[in-house]
Amino acid sequence: MDIGKAFAFISEDKEWTKKVLLGVVFGVIPIANFAVYGYQIQVARNVAAAQDRPEADAGSPLPDWNDFGRLLADGLRFMAVILIYMLPVFVLMGCMAAGMIALTASQPEAFSATSSAPPPPEFFALFGLMFACVMPYSLLLYAVWPLFGIQIARRGSVGSCLQFAEMWRLVRAQPTDYLLIVLIFFGLYMGVSLVMLPALLLVFIPCIGPIIYVGLMYGALLLVLMVTGHLQGQFIAADNRAQSGSMNVEPVLE
Repeated sequence: MDIGKAFAFISEDKEWTKKVLLGVVFGVIPIANFAVYGYQIQVARNVAAAQDRPEADAGSPLPDWNDFGRLLADGLRFMAVILIYMLPVFVLMGCMAAGMIALTASQPEAFSATSSAPPPPEFFALFGLMFACVMPYSLLLYAVWPLFGIQIARRGSVGSCLQFAEMWRLVRAQPTDYLLIVLIFFGLYMGVSLVMLPALLLVFIPCIGPIIYVGLMYGALLLVLMVTGHLQGQFIAADNRAQSGSMNVEPVLE
């Protein structure tokens, strides 16, 4: 896997500035901002196609925004997958909220504004249970997050992200490369989050401040998704070559 290429390819496109700025514009528009995630998926497709068929003129890995409908549809599919996998967290949070309501109703004096006593042990037990369940699941979700984009790029459907046997085969075939994708994606995402913290001061500027902040956030996010998309495309191309070589079939890229 060529990590350096994943970072360098963006500036190799002569129109990369325009494409990033268009992504920022779409990023500040509700609903349309889901296309940013579809853009990452299309980057992965373009890179995989170029590596599968190097003799063809595949053009720049950075797609244009002309086919906005497809980018938005892919982005919506990606977000639908995330919502599906977040359902256990929502259920757990609902159960905790119900438990807190029941606890407050059964011991109203313990939660009174005039009470100086600490909350009952059940209060801390509920929080501890939620933390113990949510944190491992959240880390697991981060670990499989790039795999969702890979599957949508390959298959173009939400259902493909529920095909656990196929997803496990992909990871098992290239465990080191997939781990690199996860670590780079997570590292970049956390780095952007830290860099954007001081920019939160922009939201206090009336009217224009929040828009500037959201634009900066989506601009930084788009760069992270471009790098991740290039790595995902390399991963898909390597799997296509392995499958074509072992079973004499055409590369999978729908």
